[in-house]
Amino acid sequence: MSEMNEDILDSILFLLKNTKDSSTLEIVDRRTVGVLESLGTSRELDDTWIVSRRNRIALAFKAVALGSTIETVVELLTWKDFEGFVAEILEENEFRCVESFRRRGNGIIKGMEIDVVGVRGKTIVSIDAKMWGIRSGKSSALARAAEKQKERTARLANQMNRLALKLNPLPNGSFSLVPIVVTWMVEDIEFHEGVPVIPIFKLNSFILDLQLYDGIYVTFEGVLKA
Repeated sequence: MSEMNEDILDSILFLLKNTKDSSTLEIVDRRTVGVLESLGTSRELDDTWIVSRRNRIALAFKAVALGSTIETVVELLTWKDFEGFVAEILEENEFRCVESFRRRGNGIIKGMEIDVVGVRGKTIVSIDAKMWGIRSGKSSALARAAEKQKERTARLANQMNRLALKLNPLPNGSFSLVPIVVTWMVEDIEFHEGVPVIPIFKLNSFILDLQLYDGIYVTFEGVLKA
C-alpha cells in the first residue's frame, strides 16, 4: 500500500471510530477533511461535520478496499449502521421498509424480531442483517442464521395485519415473502435451504435481478384481508 493510501485509511478508521457513538465530528485535520468532502458530507456553520449512517458504510467499504481487515472495520460499526444501510438499498429499489419489526412473545406465541422488512408490490423481503466479520465456523453459523430467518419469515406471514399498520397503506391480497440473510461474511451469493445468503456489496444487484432467482429461493404466502 502506498503511503498516501495508508494516510487515507488512517483517516477513514479515525472517522469510523469517532462517529460510532455520535454523528457529529468537530476537529479534523486537512487530510480527513478531504475524505469527508469526497463523501459529500454536510458541514454546519460552526464547522461541525455531520457523518450519516450511509457515510459510515461508504467509509467501511473504502477501508476494506484499501486493505483493512473486515474484523477491524466491523468493530467500528454499529448494528444500526448495517441495518440502516440494508434498508437504504431496498428503498433505492422502490421498497417501503420497516426496521426492527418486532412481535412480543408469550407462553403461547413465540416472539420474533426481523431486522428489515421491505415491501414492493406483492413481494416482501424479510432480512436478517448479520454484521459479522470473517471467523471460524462461518459455514455452520450462516446455515443456522438462514434456518432461523426461514422460521421468522414463516411467522411473519401470519403477521400481515401488524405489518400493514407499520406500512399503511398496504393493499389487501396475497403476498410472497422471501427470507434473506445479508452479511459481510461471504464473497458471493449462497443458498441454504432456499434462503439466499448475500454479501452486502451484492444486495443491490440481487434485488435488481430478483426475478432471475425465482424458483431458487424459498417463499411463504402471507394474506392481508380487509
